[in-house]
Amino acid sequence: MNILQALIDATSTGAVYALAALGIGLVFGVMRLANFANGELITAAGYALIILWPISWPLAIIAAIGVAVALALFMDAAVFRWIRSQPPATLLIASFGVSILLQRVYDGIFGTNVLSAAVAPGLTASIRIGELRVNLISVVSIALGLILLLAVRLFLTRTSMGLQVQAASEDFRAARVLGIRAGSVIALTFAISGVLAAAIAFVLTAQSGSVGPTFGVQVTLFALIGSTIGGLGRLGGSVAGGFLVGFALSMFTTFLPDWINDFRIAFVYLLVAVVLVIAPNGIFASRLSKERT
Repeated sequence: MNILQALIDATSTGAVYALAALGIGLVFGVMRLANFANGELITAAGYALIILWPISWPLAIIAAIGVAVALALFMDAAVFRWIRSQPPATLLIASFGVSILLQRVYDGIFGTNVLSAAVAPGLTASIRIGELRVNLISVVSIALGLILLLAVRLFLTRTSMGLQVQAASEDFRAARVLGIRAGSVIALTFAISGVLAAAIAFVLTAQSGSVGPTFGVQVTLFALIGSTIGGLGRLGGSVAGGFLVGFALSMFTTFLPDWINDFRIAFVYLLVAVVLVIAPNGIFASRLSKERT
């Protein structure tokens, strides 16, 4: 395979994982919650896209965003709001419980088999540039990732609510003392994570054309790993770590020999172990923010 084509594909995969890591990093920054149930937001949006795309693609996109945001806010209101003062480990375990519960809900509603439909079938085409053949979905993934990452950055740095989110992520206790409304900030971060989950679901369903109850689990797991590598206390670090893991996973898949390709995930874990031995708090984390109360 052309090395340039492999780099484009790896960058596309890295962009998707970077978006997932950003959603996780936002919530962690404010709540100290590494939300494993973020994968179920992706799954919910994926089901909306698969079911509604044959009817109306604008309706499918709007529904995917609405479902993911609504479910994210429901998670916070029904579960996490009541345990905000608990240690991060307790919050993580709770998110595992929410994840498993929602997977069983999806089993009950949609069955254990995958649902299939052609989502954005035009993106399966490719364009040829000399000897290089680039899939449109790769281009869209990179463009969508850049647009959303830039949009979130501008929101955090140029708007009042964004600055409040940043302040809360730096020192939640001090932010509350200064009058920042904790509930509104937390709800906003969950809502943003829902929007990002819908974007990820769009890319993944366009690639695979199918959704099952565990559809969002793998990307969330590796995004969590990436966030840890980059430093969960820093949004930029989480994004960079997520991109690095996605990029490495794609390159391993492309260049490892067939007989060892099944072990590509093990190589990603090995990479994580090496990084964390060198930088236990993450590559870009100078320090962990203060614990929430």
